[in-house]
Amino acid sequence: MTKVPSIHRERFDLCMTHQVSDKIPCDLWIDSNDPSIQTALIKATSQRDYEGLLDFLDIDIYRFKPKAIRVATGNDIASFFLPPPDSRYLSFSSDALPRLLSNVEDPAALDQFDWPTGEIFDYSNIPAILDAQKHRVLWAQAGTWSPLFCKVCELCGMEKTLMDMVENPELIHAIMARIIVFYKDTFCRTLEAAGDKLDVFGFGDDFTTQQGPMFSKAYWDMYFKEPMRELVQLIKSYGVYVAFHSCGAIRDYIADFIDLGIDIIFPIQPRAMGMGPEGLKKDFGSKTVFYGGIDVQHILPFGTEAEVRSEVDRYGQIMGKDGGYIIASSHGFLKDVPVKNILAMYDEVKQLSKGR
Repeated sequence: MTKVPSIHRERFDLCMTHQVSDKIPCDLWIDSNDPSIQTALIKATSQRDYEGLLDFLDIDIYRFKPKAIRVATGNDIASFFLPPPDSRYLSFSSDALPRLLSNVEDPAALDQFDWPTGEIFDYSNIPAILDAQKHRVLWAQAGTWSPLFCKVCELCGMEKTLMDMVENPELIHAIMARIIVFYKDTFCRTLEAAGDKLDVFGFGDDFTTQQGPMFSKAYWDMYFKEPMRELVQLIKSYGVYVAFHSCGAIRDYIADFIDLGIDIIFPIQPRAMGMGPEGLKKDFGSKTVFYGGIDVQHILPFGTEAEVRSEVDRYGQIMGKDGGYIIASSHGFLKDVPVKNILAMYDEVKQLSKGR
């Protein structure tokens, strides 16, 4: 069975070709570390389940991934490629969790570790998801978000990673090579399990703070650009769009992301330097599709319903002009965001459609 025509996919297809549809396509991004938001939304909308919630909010995209076969323990390399069981795995500090490569200096020493394969995930859940959600835009990722720089930091600690990028490039390249082998395996297994039903495949990495890049562009070119190109080309060989997640002040990287062949850049983090919607739309709006922008740092958690609606209107008018925009939060919803503000956000997306 191939892709099923639907209003959700029609909106998405028009968006990807920079055309206007009846409604700006939208996604519901609930942070995986706080599933209580999903329960609260289902209850607030009097729905039976998550599927009913998606219908109620008129969500166009369904994101999914294969299942992990076990939990991360922190005692082996595979743990750092599995979904994190707690926030320690999301910190790069060696004080939070032992970094298994923190004392490695010689690339040859990497052979002493048991590097995982794609078998740490179970892909058998994918066909059922594709069938159940065939009317929505289907967006997969391979188990986790699959970063490069951040994964080296998780394995080594951030301080060592940054120092080795300057003083021990052979080690960084060797670690990256191991990571790429794993990602290619998991990407292919996920893409093959999806067959011809998939619309989007996503991965990501963070290279910046909210003020700017964590290291010079020269180092990004040296270590990350070409490995990213390899992954993008692999995904595109399956005939799907590529979405790339990168938080913070990524403006200096956007042209490179486009050059690599990335189709969707997400999320727009509006409080980061240079990430205002006007400039992004003016400089890059015809060359890529942007996703996100509705501020989870201030507007959604602390604003009024009216302020949330105003922000949705602003992004819809600026970023949604001439298509090329998927409206969503600037990161996953956490429990500090009032349910009423989430509902106001998606109701306002519907209201915007009346003027299109």
